[in-house]
Amino acid sequence: MMKYISITVFLLFYLQGFAQDFEAIDYQFPIKPGQQNYLAGTVGEIRSSHFHTGIDVKTGGRTGLPIYAVADGHIARIKVSASGYGYALYMKHPNGTFSVYAHLEAFDSRIAAWALKEQYRKESFEVDLFPEAGQFPFKKGDIIGYSGNTGSSSGPHLHFEIRDANHRPIDVLSLGFKEIRDNIPPVVQKVAFVTMGKDARVNGFFGRYEFDLIKTKNGYQTKEPINLVGKIGVEIYSYDPMDGIPNRNGIVKTTFQLDGDTLFHEYKEAFSFGKQRNVLVHYNYPAYKKGSRRFNKLYLADGNEHNIYNVVNRGVDFVDQEEILINTEDSYKNTSTTRILLSDEEIRITPKLYRPEQIGNYLHFKSKQQGSVLLDEWVPLKPYAESGEEHYYIWDLRDGTPKSLFIDGETVKTDLVGLLPSNQEISYVQKEFTLNLKRRSLFDTLYLAFEKEFDSLENRELFHFKNQTQPIRSNMEIVLNPEKGYNQEKAMVYSVFGKRYNFMGGEWENGQIKFSTRDLVTYTILEDTIPPSIELKMANADYLKFRIDDELSGIKSFKATINGEFVLMHYEPKRKLIWSQKLNENIPFKGKFMLEVIDNSNNGTIYTKEL
Repeated sequence: MMKYISITVFLLFYLQGFAQDFEAIDYQFPIKPGQQNYLAGTVGEIRSSHFHTGIDVKTGGRTGLPIYAVADGHIARIKVSASGYGYALYMKHPNGTFSVYAHLEAFDSRIAAWALKEQYRKESFEVDLFPEAGQFPFKKGDIIGYSGNTGSSSGPHLHFEIRDANHRPIDVLSLGFKEIRDNIPPVVQKVAFVTMGKDARVNGFFGRYEFDLIKTKNGYQTKEPINLVGKIGVEIYSYDPMDGIPNRNGIVKTTFQLDGDTLFHEYKEAFSFGKQRNVLVHYNYPAYKKGSRRFNKLYLADGNEHNIYNVVNRGVDFVDQEEILINTEDSYKNTSTTRILLSDEEIRITPKLYRPEQIGNYLHFKSKQQGSVLLDEWVPLKPYAESGEEHYYIWDLRDGTPKSLFIDGETVKTDLVGLLPSNQEISYVQKEFTLNLKRRSLFDTLYLAFEKEFDSLENRELFHFKNQTQPIRSNMEIVLNPEKGYNQEKAMVYSVFGKRYNFMGGEWENGQIKFSTRDLVTYTILEDTIPPSIELKMANADYLKFRIDDELSGIKSFKATINGEFVLMHYEPKRKLIWSQKLNENIPFKGKFMLEVIDNSNNGTIYTKEL
């Protein structure tokens, strides 16, 4: 009872603090106010590397819809970018809060004219501008821009946020906009249990196991009881449907109770941008990278510093508990309850363990013969469980990183090369590479795996860092020591995903190339000697339009001039198009036009035309 009282009191004070920001303003909806709107995304939705910080309002595949100021205020920031939020406006309101409108197609004419002058003054398409407080005032309901599909948007929509005075995005839907209808409770589709200790078991076995849930009149439940022993982490896959749309949106509140005791409570009311990357340890990143959904952990993982948790556990010791209760709630107070009955009787399953897997600090594998691990010498293991002809083994990696495993009469390489602890500056040196970690690079201990390969068909060196499922907090530096010779003016590092290459860059020094990354995947070194392509679409006295592309390293910069004078070219990378906008529409384009496009390996192409 005291736990419930403590949580309730905490939340009352917590919510009261946010309510003070919003109580003086009645915000209107930013697009099609008074009409039912539909969302493609909500606040708190788990994205690949962050929590979504706003709502994505659908525009029916169209652009150019009027966007309205949600309250009185002034434009505090104007940003134009080919990526990210694209064309975006940031509006400050009298109570200190901010509203953000992103992926716009165009700004209000006054804003657009001033931004255009600044683009010409700075001779840059991309600008980040901060007008004076009284320069662009607007009243609630004034049109400030028009919806679009700019930046990293994958389709026409409006991304809309409200931020508190400290620039923390808050749950927009908590303001109760009637334009959004949600009478459907969250769906809880699956539950997962992951062993967090060597003696922990899920239905008799070590590892991570997912279970489908079925819906009943009383909520969700597993098809049969679950037997849990030892330290276990609980996870769920859930989403929030809304009226009239099929999208799977985010859930703002989740509570986990065990036999009536609250062991976990999260509330996605506000977000700190500096902690956003912690989402990689909020959901089960390794499971996701192996093909699963993004399961919400109901425990605090090592290294997770996010501020959305009010009650946490770091894994629960299961002994003889009877019931797990999980409550999920969306922004419109619709709730779902999941009940999982726990059995004290041993329940046997057959794990789908096709290859050795790493679960936290442990290696888990099976073999029909006596299993062993190779350290300096072979160490025989005793199976912890058997199923049919299969014997199951656990190895604690803190006792050593084995070079190989003996499975079914064969030696299987692990490619493990070392153990790197978190929260330390480390320079780890191998013949093929050096890995330089900052103190904040890792969330948790890294069991580094690596293999060097030479692809004779493609004539390339492949540096396989085999920790694709390891979430990395912040950038680390990798120095590659290649054996081949390269044209160092054109050769750069690329990450390799099948036949696709992503440019990473790099700096050469003493025959080595160093680059910064947040992924331990496969890298190679490639030479880009082919300059970008420029394709004329239209060129006359009023308008210029081109398609620009680069097949390997990608576009780094472009610049257009007429008689040496800067001409602004808008850029849409998704369509690979650039097009002109005059500073003065009454002055025709006339004279020598020149367009220079440079790629990331500093290959350049120049196009000229007499206009």
